[in-house]
Amino acid sequence: MWLPIFKLSPLQSRFAVSLAGTIFLILVYLSLHTPSFAYALEDTSFTEEDATIRTAGKEQHLNRRAPEGSYALSNNAPQNLNIDFGVTQTWLFTQETFEGDHGTPGLGLPGDSSNSNLTNRFTTAHRELLKRQSGGTPIWISINTCLQPSSNTSDQNAIPPQLQMYWSDSIQKPGPLTGAEQVEVVGGYAMVQLNATSDIYIGVFAPNNTEGSFTESWNYEIAASNDAPYHSWSNETSLLFVDGDNHAALLVTTDLTNASSNTTLYKDWLSLSPPPYGIFAQSQVNKSILGLSRSYCGLLQNTKITANLKDIENNNVAGMTSRGLGSAPKEQFYISSLDASTQYWGFLAMQRNSTPGIIGGGGKVWSAMNFSTKASDNCALMYNLSFCSEVAYAVPSNPEKYSPSTGLPDLAAVYDSYAAQMYQYFNYSLQQIPCNTTSSAQYSLARNCDDCARAYKQWLCAVTIPRCEDWSNEAPYLAPRNMMQNFVNGSTPPWIGEPDGAQAALLSSVASNSSRNAQIIDDVIQPGPYKEVLPCIDLCYDLVQSCPAALGFGCPQFRWQNTSYGMRSSDPGVLSCSYLGAAYYLSEGSNGLWGAQRVMRAASVALGVVLGILVF
Repeated sequence: MWLPIFKLSPLQSRFAVSLAGTIFLILVYLSLHTPSFAYALEDTSFTEEDATIRTAGKEQHLNRRAPEGSYALSNNAPQNLNIDFGVTQTWLFTQETFEGDHGTPGLGLPGDSSNSNLTNRFTTAHRELLKRQSGGTPIWISINTCLQPSSNTSDQNAIPPQLQMYWSDSIQKPGPLTGAEQVEVVGGYAMVQLNATSDIYIGVFAPNNTEGSFTESWNYEIAASNDAPYHSWSNETSLLFVDGDNHAALLVTTDLTNASSNTTLYKDWLSLSPPPYGIFAQSQVNKSILGLSRSYCGLLQNTKITANLKDIENNNVAGMTSRGLGSAPKEQFYISSLDASTQYWGFLAMQRNSTPGIIGGGGKVWSAMNFSTKASDNCALMYNLSFCSEVAYAVPSNPEKYSPSTGLPDLAAVYDSYAAQMYQYFNYSLQQIPCNTTSSAQYSLARNCDDCARAYKQWLCAVTIPRCEDWSNEAPYLAPRNMMQNFVNGSTPPWIGEPDGAQAALLSSVASNSSRNAQIIDDVIQPGPYKEVLPCIDLCYDLVQSCPAALGFGCPQFRWQNTSYGMRSSDPGVLSCSYLGAAYYLSEGSNGLWGAQRVMRAASVALGVVLGILVF
């Protein structure tokens, strides 16, 4: 049996020859051009061009186009190196890399960037728009200084010079005097956004130690991304100081969303657990930390006080709250183990995620804010009360009776239960008012009984739980209290025996010789002499305007007003009177709810004669 021999037509013959030639050329090309991929180093030594490096447990070869002695950067993968004085180290972010795959988004926050005042995200659509507009691929190169040289002189506040970062798309070893573009490093941080059409070379230079004033070297983290900055810094603080005592402080973020309280977004923010942000804090005694003040890894490795940061355990507490003006979701931080009479810097931070490939995984730091602790131990910081839930400040205390180490639950119960009891008496009176009636029969067309109850509770908590300041504080808006009591350590005030003229006048005043609520403060708590931040007088106007005249509320006038209530200062750094939700340096935007009220209500607080509550 035989098989027929098929003959190819002339057209088929030409096709077969072409196909065979094409396959042969492909095989030759592949044998000469084995693909290689560039990954960055994590050790501190330079490698040759063909040296292998380790990335995520795998060995890869540097891209052969990398200049000798250079390191390669992969996308969203931070690399860490030490660098000595006078040395320049070079990095390469190749076109193949930044035109390749994008990184992986992190867990994110409720809503999108338009709903969060502290979020900065770059979407795929935004990246593509930038690419079309510029004709190149948007990339971000960022650096964080993690460790800096130490002063070897007596001046421990000396700040070392900053590292320098350069970049170029043509100069293969950018650095000083090379003509490359320089990116200024400030506070240990720098970031540059480029629209790249070819390989990008980056140089990191450590200045010379010309005067020999510093010792040791720098350590830095560098990263490149085609998604968004891997490391971030904001020139806003976004962190407010609420109050403190002699060993602790309460800080709170600005509003995290403008969403209404009945929306899902609002509830999602308020229910976040764990909360999304952390803080670094550092005493201002040593100012060298300012050389790292914009660097996440720099603050992480050089500050002693933190809260809500991964893998760092301490007694500091973070949680979500809606307390404050506008009742918007915020995150609050209670930090303890602080030194008395000390100024601190506080830095809000977004938790870092060092997993390679995570967009923005290097974390974010906000600008430093200032806060301080008190000198005396008879003012104790309280917050998260059950009834007076808006109270968050230092109150008159006695550490001999209420130990700060217990968290002061007994002290909080004394104040809170008293205010709740007073409110119940008021509630009985309010129930006699025809609240649920026709509009023509209501006591006001602008206010109702709910407004009255809200205003009364605000006023009641502010006046029954006074805001405490050190006796040594000489601010003119503070009111002396309890001048005839001994100090909590048992010593007798010097003015009791031989008062000077000003002290004698104060000793003859009932307001200066007792507390606003002597029944619980002077008799039960016994804090000794202290000074009070008087309640804001506009709380009284709000109460009088919100409640029916039948309840008999009125506001003191003339000298009684001056000894009972304070006026708000135009300086946001001064709390010249106390109101619930107060914090230092509240922005005008956050304070907008109260702006019109301050103009309309000008002064006061209610006498509460019906309930027998003292107003001085």
